[in-house]
Amino acid sequence: MRPRSVPAAAGRRYVPALVCAAAALLAGCAVPGSGVVEAGGPATVEAFPGAPNRLTLFFLSPDGLITPVLRATGDDAQAPPVPTAQVVAVLLDGPEPQESEAGLGTGLPPSAGPVDVTSSRGTVRVTLPFPVRPLKDDAARQVVCTAAYAEGREDTAAIVLAGSDGTLPAARCGGALPGTAPAR
Repeated sequence: MRPRSVPAAAGRRYVPALVCAAAALLAGCAVPGSGVVEAGGPATVEAFPGAPNRLTLFFLSPDGLITPVLRATGDDAQAPPVPTAQVVAVLLDGPEPQESEAGLGTGLPPSAGPVDVTSSRGTVRVTLPFPVRPLKDDAARQVVCTAAYAEGREDTAAIVLAGSDGTLPAARCGGALPGTAPAR
């Protein structure tokens, strides 16, 4: 069977129809343009949401930046939150082997005793089992941020670190930490 050919004149009849159809599509159906419409601030998303069965700990990345690490505490999503003192004690135990292999570390000394946490009028006092004045800024920030997230008040809690040598001034996770030794 031979293919049927279309006469050249017949093919030229379809060109104007195709041009008209393309023009209609490009015209945008006559929808008028509009200016900028204000609709509020940018969308936000919780990057690492807290949950009763996860701890948010802060370790140091290979380049010295404070890095959040989520650790599962179990499968029970209905479990009560882990107490802040226990979360800080887990931080003091240091990174787990797979976290260390990923380059995470700590600026904190090894734990030599219990951690105590008290909260009063927006201030959280974390008593550590070692002197706090020699802590470098990044090490102190590890504790401040871990305690703030454990309290569920990452931006609002004023955290006071106390140790055998006294206390450091209150600090927030996002702010500068006064009274700590400079990072070396």
